[in-house]
Amino acid sequence: MIVYCCADLIFATRIRATADSLGLVTRPVRNPDMLRSRLDQIDDGKPNAPVTALLLDLDTGEPGLALIEQVKQHDPAIPVVAFGAHVATELLAAARERGADSVMPRGAFTSQLPALLQQYAGEN
Repeated sequence: MIVYCCADLIFATRIRATADSLGLVTRPVRNPDMLRSRLDQIDDGKPNAPVTALLLDLDTGEPGLALIEQVKQHDPAIPVVAFGAHVATELLAAARERGADSVMPRGAFTSQLPALLQQYAGEN
């Protein structure tokens, strides 16, 4: 199951809709507690399979960057894909420093979204 954290409802909807069209399960996370529940597969009445990747909108700022570290502390093998504005060079660099496996501008993320979802759907 791919989890995602987005500051922008439009991007969250795009991720969910693209995953749905591919028949893949995604779940949102908005804070460390939600992420912990997903990582620990806490039963909340919805699909809660092992987390195979985190997609992170860097517009979430410092709280989002902290999620990278949380994922990597839980399991360093879980891929983290961080995306943000191409002009937000400090945020992009910070995501790399915190352990994101892939950091890309928002446009590249959007164009690669179906392939990214398929790539990470079954990895862990």
